[in-house]
Amino acid sequence: MDKEIVIKPHFVFKDYFKVYLYLFFCKKIFKAILIFYAILILIFIFQFGISNFNLMELISASYLFLLLFPIALIFAIYRFTKKTLSNIKLKENINIKFNSESIEDIGETFNMKYFWKDIFKIVEKKYLFLIYITNDVAKVIRKADLKDNQYNELKELFGSLNIKKSLK
Repeated sequence: MDKEIVIKPHFVFKDYFKVYLYLFFCKKIFKAILIFYAILILIFIFQFGISNFNLMELISASYLFLLLFPIALIFAIYRFTKKTLSNIKLKENINIKFNSESIEDIGETFNMKYFWKDIFKIVEKKYLFLIYITNDVAKVIRKADLKDNQYNELKELFGSLNIKKSLK
């Protein structure tokens, strides 16, 4: 495929927040935290079953941690998303160019090029494509940003690449 596909991305907070949640929840460290958290909850349930709690014991620091930890985790991802999307470079006129050799981000003050041979994998979700630059860093291509026949052209390009991919 010698044709070049050019996309003008839009950075929508809701979509990127979902992506960052997904990327965090896929990490091995999150799975370890989840197992630890599940064990703590089981201990809490076991203690609650064998003893009578009063309200002050329920509000103790360890139980408060069990309640506030998920909220704090989601809030941290929310803040990370806000900080990332407030980057001045994202306010520039940006185009993403795809061809058979590479993917290229072109802005007014920057130009970043990623060769397909260096890309880790490509994953297609319901509303977007994730192009993994490394094992846990992904470039987001929203399907809402694609015009006319660009979705089919991108699928054809991704299908022709020798990269680990998960396309629908």
